[in-house]
Amino acid sequence: MNANLLNDCEKFHRRDFLRVGMLSFLGLSLSQYYALADEAKKSSPTGKTNGSCDSVVLIWMAGGPSHLDTWDVKPQAPLEIRGESTAIDTKAHGIQIASYFPQTAKQMDKVCVVRSMTSPAAAHEIGTHYLLTGFLPLPGFSVPSYGAVASHLLGPRSALPPYISIQQPNDDMGAGFLGASLNPFCPGGDPASPGFQVRDLELPGGMTAQKLDQRKSLRETIDSTFRDYEKGNDTAKAVDSFYDHAYTLLSSSEARAAFDLSKEKPATRDAYGRTNFGQSLLLSRRLVETGVRFVTCTIGGWDMHTNIHGSMNGTAAQFDQAYAAFIADLAQRGLLQRTLVICMGEFGRTPIVNKDAGRDHHPRVFSSLLAGGGIKGGTVVGSSDPRGIEPASDPVKPEDLAATIYQCLGLDYSQSISSPDGVRITIARGGSPIRQALA
Repeated sequence: MNANLLNDCEKFHRRDFLRVGMLSFLGLSLSQYYALADEAKKSSPTGKTNGSCDSVVLIWMAGGPSHLDTWDVKPQAPLEIRGESTAIDTKAHGIQIASYFPQTAKQMDKVCVVRSMTSPAAAHEIGTHYLLTGFLPLPGFSVPSYGAVASHLLGPRSALPPYISIQQPNDDMGAGFLGASLNPFCPGGDPASPGFQVRDLELPGGMTAQKLDQRKSLRETIDSTFRDYEKGNDTAKAVDSFYDHAYTLLSSSEARAAFDLSKEKPATRDAYGRTNFGQSLLLSRRLVETGVRFVTCTIGGWDMHTNIHGSMNGTAAQFDQAYAAFIADLAQRGLLQRTLVICMGEFGRTPIVNKDAGRDHHPRVFSSLLAGGGIKGGTVVGSSDPRGIEPASDPVKPEDLAATIYQCLGLDYSQSISSPDGVRITIARGGSPIRQALA
């Protein structure tokens, strides 16, 4: 098969097969999807407890946002450190953030700021892997992301896939050794575009649901013929899983409606901002409302080596409007108490503004935001020193963030999972939940 067909969300040969005309030719089985989910639950390691949340939304700030220009401003520091950022008060008493985020400031009573994140990884690729998995890269060993682990251990809550990435996911958001069938489902397209819909899931002209059902027997014949050949083949399993998910989306009116942003009031869409990120967060709210366990939503542009003040004025404004609307909307609907919301990037940025009026990579200390299910709002965890160079108190490692995510989901963070080769890893190896952040 043409190598170009590999460029897709599930990382296997399927672009042509995504077309429902081909899916209907092969046939699809909804019952097989639920059987697969039941089997996954039965084979998952024990270690489920009563969690504080049902869903997680991970907002990935790709590029590495500056802690000094976002959530850890230093108004008393010299100009070469504080830059052009100014501090503003927030709804949480005693917590200040950068003036680029006036709408977020109004929601900070619901948010916990972790100001003492720390990592040794100053490269984008390593830092991204570390923050999205809780593991520094292991040579020749692909560690699964938080979303994939949650899907593996908890299974689906509804007809929708348990793990969805709104934007094209990077490799570190994938399932690693757990197999491609647990990679995130990606709807494709820009949620802010008119007529946005899940790609390739409309029945082509002349194809009816009845005709689609009539083709199932052909797939059953093909499955039985090639089952022995495909046994143990991860790519084949991933294709089967995709077919099952696709049929579920085609068959479930509830699942299809979750992606339909036209059902939202124009005022709600305007509140989030008619940008890719704004409408992606609105879509994320609809997905967790319908039962998706884990959603990733990405906003890039934080790698500001030059003109950080000018860059922040653009990128931060999009983030501020959408994030504040998202937190407020979740709270108003009673969803925030059961939805953990995480905002983070791969590292922070250097305390000293460089010669190009920007900041470079700095992993020694940086900040992240936690809100929602299981989190104590209006709080700060840890601190950086007066110059923002390293943690001054309560350092938090990515392993600790991993343990916090799993505990909020009701998972035993000390349990282990196994690769096909029999290698077992503890899902939050060496980590402990961030106790000061937990309600």
